[in-house]
Amino acid sequence: MTSNNTRAVDVHALENLSFKAYWAIDQLTTHKQDRFSSAEIAKFLIERVGINTSRQAVEYALKKDKNACNKNRQGFKLMQKGKDALTNINKIIFIDAGKPFVAKNFTLKEIIGIKYNELLICDPYVDLNTLDIIYKNFLKGASIRILTSNVINKPQGVFERQLRDINKEGYKVEVRVYKNSVLHDRYIINDNHFWLSGNSLNHIGEKESFIVLLGGDIRQSMLSTFNSRWKASVGI
Repeated sequence: MTSNNTRAVDVHALENLSFKAYWAIDQLTTHKQDRFSSAEIAKFLIERVGINTSRQAVEYALKKDKNACNKNRQGFKLMQKGKDALTNINKIIFIDAGKPFVAKNFTLKEIIGIKYNELLICDPYVDLNTLDIIYKNFLKGASIRILTSNVINKPQGVFERQLRDINKEGYKVEVRVYKNSVLHDRYIINDNHFWLSGNSLNHIGEKESFIVLLGGDIRQSMLSTFNSRWKASVGI
């Protein structure tokens, strides 16, 4: 019983064997059978889609996260966490041109969620509009770290004053400037996800763009990059 969410998934592009195995279980599942052995899953991946793997490799991959799959004597069954992981693969949000209000007040909430402890933002350009978006959309009490190359601070000193003011109202926003090289990427990292954005936050919705949810491996890599650059940056 293949779900609508996984029909268009390119299984070869999935980030690791766990996700490939989740996809295989989803493809194999019918109304009569929803549990499969690691051998059956491996055979499906090898024979049907040409992925070189083994029963042992599938077994090991599926045991990494016990909440994503349940195993008993009949085999592995895909649980809701595994289904959600497939649903979120390469999720793309299209930002219409000329709709900055919708993008800033609704789309961003869909992206970052309503619960998180920390939010990391890499954006080459920040200004008062960035702080306004944070005030209207982001959680008080959550740690919000913004890494940038350029702070648009006109009139001189106004950005620093507004940053102090927003923090006085219960926000925890810290901004640092990375001077070792020019930042080009625009992305947001929350507790669980990594979103790559085509536009800076301060201009989101002004022109057509995409925001793409990428996989956990990329999130871990970029999280390490962000933290390394953060340590080498200058606070304002």
